Amino acid sequence: MSIKKPEFFALIAIVLIGLFLFSLFLAPSALSVFLLAIVLAILILSFFYPRLAFIALIVLRTATDFLTATDIVKIGDWSLNFTSLMGMTVILFALHIFWQQKKEWKQIPLLMNWLLFLGLAFILIAVSISPATSLVEFLRWTSFFSLFILGFFLFRGGQQSTVLIKTIIISSFIPMATALWQAGTGQEFFDGERWRVAGTFTHPNMLAFYMVFVATLAIFIFLTLRKDVIQRYFYLLLAIPLISVLVLTYTRGAWLAFLLIILLIGIFRFRILLGTTIIVIGLLYLSAPSFQLRVASMGNLLNTGSTVWRLDLWRDAWGYAQNNLVLGTGPGTSPIVIGANRPISLGSTEAHNDYIKVILETGLFGLTLYLALIISLLWNLWRGWITEKWPRRKLLFLFMFIFSLAFYAASIGDNILKDSSLQWSFWALVGALMYSYSQIKNDKKDMVVE
Repeated sequence: MSIKKPEFFALIAIVLIGLFLFSLFLAPSALSVFLLAIVLAILILSFFYPRLAFIALIVLRTATDFLTATDIVKIGDWSLNFTSLMGMTVILFALHIFWQQKKEWKQIPLLMNWLLFLGLAFILIAVSISPATSLVEFLRWTSFFSLFILGFFLFRGGQQSTVLIKTIIISSFIPMATALWQAGTGQEFFDGERWRVAGTFTHPNMLAFYMVFVATLAIFIFLTLRKDVIQRYFYLLLAIPLISVLVLTYTRGAWLAFLLIILLIGIFRFRILLGTTIIVIGLLYLSAPSFQLRVASMGNLLNTGSTVWRLDLWRDAWGYAQNNLVLGTGPGTSPIVIGANRPISLGSTEAHNDYIKVILETGLFGLTLYLALIISLLWNLWRGWITEKWPRRKLLFLFMFIFSLAFYAASIGDNILKDSSLQWSFWALVGALMYSYSQIKNDKKDMVVE
């Protein structure tokens, strides 16, 4: 039986009132009640207007990344933070959609890769050095898979995929505007050497790689819309603040990833884009002394302090992994292991290398399954580009293949697997493309961007 809109909104009102009364007994902060109310409202919305709920989740995730560790509910020693709340919400959302479409699960590319990796992660919770930490990390990884499922079932070609791409781009507006405000008011993040913008994210590196993804999509739409469509120039202009924020993060790994993307796109398809990028970078280098210094340090990358620190960290982390090489110490426990063995004075306890993180936490079995997922993803995107007949969708396969190459190459030197906002948007778009890939053999001619 369908629920009419008045009944639907009345249901939301009743639940939110109940939530408010419940919160009075727990005495949380006003912010916690507000966040809990929003997430619960989105969850209810997902049962009736799933695409609208999805859009709200993506925008909320990027706008509140800095609140991810905020406790929403705390009872004694047990607490539920905003990260876990968002993760559980999207998992329930995906389970509902998956159950509705369960007859089609055999058509989902990458499904078995994901299930094997997550299955191992779930088993490893039982032998983890910190089961609670591993459970949280398992739920976070499962949320990535959930976005993949939602992308596959909710955004199937044509107008729907257009909405998804634009949602991801729109979700960058609040982080981007916040970063520009930080740069203008001197409220940047200080890393010990320089001031860097972080926007609404917890670290400049996370914002940087998200900006790379969004800028790539904005450039894609600009290059694939017809020249007589005025809207295409909006995306060209939008690329300016996106790239400006990327520069202001001073994240060299993200800079290199973006340059690699532009280089490969230029080689494969758009020579003018490649030439224009070279000119812009040259002008920026000549006009911005701070940019000059950062670029100059890239020429001596192997001898810079941050690189030497990373190499020392990786060597130590690899040594710790030898003690549990087969199954690891449990999902999410690498900071615990590194922190217990390295002095606090040596800095961050994050691995700064996703592959070392995975082998330390899940052992050789986990690393093998994770690499199998990445290789399968790249293969499917490549095959989609080779076999797709429709020009715009064919180019989207190419753009995502190139971005994925840069994405997983950059994972060697940064904590990209921790960047949940980026992972959500990335896997949602991968899911939408995998639906298109699964339909290529059926010759379904729907456009991705119109």
